[in-house]
Amino acid sequence: MHAEIDTLYEEAMLIWAGGGWLMVPLAALTVFMYYTVLDLWIRLQFHFLIRSGVHRMSDSEISARAGTDQPALGQLILHDAENTDEVKRHFVEVENEYLPAVNRRIRFLGIIITIGPLMGLLGTVTGMLSTFQGLILGQGDKFQNVVHGISEALITTQTGLIISIPAMVILALVVQRRNHLRRCIARLERFNTCLILKISPQMTAEAAPA
Repeated sequence: MHAEIDTLYEEAMLIWAGGGWLMVPLAALTVFMYYTVLDLWIRLQFHFLIRSGVHRMSDSEISARAGTDQPALGQLILHDAENTDEVKRHFVEVENEYLPAVNRRIRFLGIIITIGPLMGLLGTVTGMLSTFQGLILGQGDKFQNVVHGISEALITTQTGLIISIPAMVILALVVQRRNHLRRCIARLERFNTCLILKISPQMTAEAAPA
């Protein structure tokens, strides 16, 4: 078992060395990219609105949960609103509290993820230039120069794709969770609007003179 691990480690180091100097920024990009995308995914996955599944609840379930099990859910409901316009303004503020920061990070991650394949393409160019330079100068074994240059080009291209494709999948999950959060806020707004519409006639009748 240890021998197999050592063999895999040696092969990984050979591949790393064969990729040239671009493997260092690719490694830094990988760490930064996956830290950012996983941090955002975890924050959304464990957001109290998404965990509550409020976008799938009925009005009675929201009332029950907001009153007992999930007080944080009840704090988002505007019970003393005078009209539906006030409810709408309130939930615009709720959206502005949760969604813009998430959207900014999603756009930033989209840019960062596309850098991986582009850096791999840059490695392809530098590898081919190294190949041609070795052929022109004729220093050492020309065959080895060609092999080294092509190996560098392919390794960096492959690495750029390998680090970016899984990150794109995770980013798609992040976008899905963001959409869930948006639907949760919209569901609470509909519930709050219906609540105010049900309460308003009763309040009007109580306020009317006998």
